[in-house]
Amino acid sequence: MPVTQEYIAELAPIYRDILSSFPRLEPGRKEGYGLAYQTLIADLRDRYSFDEIKTACEKMAAANVVLVTLGIFVCPTPLGEEIIAEIVGHKAPVQHVPDFVPPT
Repeated sequence: MPVTQEYIAELAPIYRDILSSFPRLEPGRKEGYGLAYQTLIADLRDRYSFDEIKTACEKMAAANVVLVTLGIFVCPTPLGEEIIAEIVGHKAPVQHVPDFVPPT
């Protein structure tokens, strides 16, 4: 199912707010790069508690929208990146690192 503006409009505000934090807080963020819970909490503390943000991230992880790594980093999956792109109007750049060629 493609991510549409209708889907975004029906998405609970906490999810839109969390996901839109990624490109706003890290404008040069590459696709799949995450933010620490502490960063999200500092950004959204006026609207949501720590527990609300953590629970929302856990629910997104259960839906394969983000991965929570090392217990503190929230990293968008390809689906999460698609949703973020629809929210903010552009995709994050894909990280491109050329293959390493060892000396022969």
